[in-house]
Amino acid sequence: MRRILLAVSGGIDSMYMANRAPELFPGAVFSVAHCNFRLRGGESDGDEAFVRSWCADRGIECFVESFDTRAYAAAHGVSIEMAARELRYAWFAGLCREKGFEAVAVAHNADDNAETLILNLLRGTGIRGVRGMAGREGVLRPLLGTSRSEIRSWMTEHGCSWRDDSTNAESDCRRNLIRNEIFPLFARINPSFVRTLNADMRRLAQAGDIAEEYFKRTAGCFRLPDGSISTHGLTGIPHWEFVLWRLLEDSGINSDEFAALADALKEGRQIAGRRYGPVTGASGRLITGSAESAPGKPRIEIIPRSGIASLKQEPGILVADADRIPHPLKIRRWQPGDWMVPFGMHGRKKVSDIFTDLHVPVTEKTDALVVELDGSRVAALIGWRIDDSVKVTDATVRVLRITLE
Repeated sequence: MRRILLAVSGGIDSMYMANRAPELFPGAVFSVAHCNFRLRGGESDGDEAFVRSWCADRGIECFVESFDTRAYAAAHGVSIEMAARELRYAWFAGLCREKGFEAVAVAHNADDNAETLILNLLRGTGIRGVRGMAGREGVLRPLLGTSRSEIRSWMTEHGCSWRDDSTNAESDCRRNLIRNEIFPLFARINPSFVRTLNADMRRLAQAGDIAEEYFKRTAGCFRLPDGSISTHGLTGIPHWEFVLWRLLEDSGINSDEFAALADALKEGRQIAGRRYGPVTGASGRLITGSAESAPGKPRIEIIPRSGIASLKQEPGILVADADRIPHPLKIRRWQPGDWMVPFGMHGRKKVSDIFTDLHVPVTEKTDALVVELDGSRVAALIGWRIDDSVKVTDATVRVLRITLE
């Protein structure tokens, strides 16, 4: 029998999901998980009490965790919104492992998905970002096809109660600004804009799948065994800039650096010896941070942020925020199931898939080392990639540097 953990804040969306869980997941057994982020004083405690009471009335198992979200955000140099996201998903993942839940269900709806699309477009995104909310292993989103207005109508019609978060009316964060001030303007132009945007995202996802198939058929012609990228004949294939971007996407190259590199290749200018962010030009090829690196004996250093002249991830060297990695440092051989969110990306990726993408030889995979972050989530695949959550930022105080010798 399936066991599903329901993430319930007490707000209208999650209470809708909780009330309709038997219809959304027929035959499943449910428990509830509630996060108290301690951001709204008595209001936060009231949400917790409401969820506990709702579960007790129905005999539903309820897990509650309280977080010092502001302290976590300050310690890790992230926004309050990002801190809450990291805390809740780490806790959900731990509960699922410990209690044997198949997955956690969250109450993101069609409006949330449309908001994510607009945020991604404003931030600047590739084709992955226009798909809307990215998939996440072990996370179910059963309400992505349901609009916020449909949720409110059903809850009102059935006399169901919920808690209102007073901060949702404030437009001090980007998502709330879009929700409260931009979307009402969209609704004046097209009252069905949420449905329209979600339909567009589905079509764009299909177009993205077609583009990805083309990339996979083409990329093998340009990846070299040492992980570098051949430029011979690259500019002669259709959509070569898309192929090059996908080849370099995980390297951490930014849009300006990529544009400079693409212009140089397009105009036939000499690139040997020139750097484009994390990419170095060579004779007929491009060397990324992953190329020509192989795991060896790691040398570990903790260095003040002010003592680092360059933060570029040179081949065989890992640079990360020392205070974002659990201590004592745990370095081990990689295991099947290990995963990370590679630097510069938003979605999780298995280490085994990173090896495949980089064409790492089997002999090198066997002894590859990782820095453990939380169970199967790793902070770094030493010599190749770091997790986005441990990158060095302006708030970093101490830098961890691991060099393969």
